[in-house]
Amino acid sequence: MKFDGALRLSTSREDLVRAVSAARDQARRLLTALEQQGHPETSRSSSLYLALVSIRKRLTKDEEPPGALVKELEQLLTLCEGKLARIKPDVEDALKIARGA
Repeated sequence: MKFDGALRLSTSREDLVRAVSAARDQARRLLTALEQQGHPETSRSSSLYLALVSIRKRLTKDEEPPGALVKELEQLLTLCEGKLARIKPDVEDALKIARGA
C-alpha cells in the first residue's frame, strides 16, 4: 500500500510540474509580447512568470509536496486579470492538481 501512495504522489507531482510548466510557458510568451509593446502590465506579468519558474524549480527538486503550493497558486490567480487573464486557466489547472495531491 505504501507503494501505491508513493506512486500516486509521484504522478501528482509530475502532473503538477506539467501544469505549472504550461502556465510558465504561456506567461513567458505573454511577458515577451508585453515587453515589446512597453505595456503597463509588464511588471505584473514578470512577477507571475518568475513565481511560476520558482514553483516549477521547487517541484522538480522535490523540495516540498505539491499540496504545499495551494496558497501560492491561489495568490497567483489574483494576478491573472486584464492581459494576464489568458494564463488563469493554466494556473487553475495547476491549483486543482495541487489541491488533489
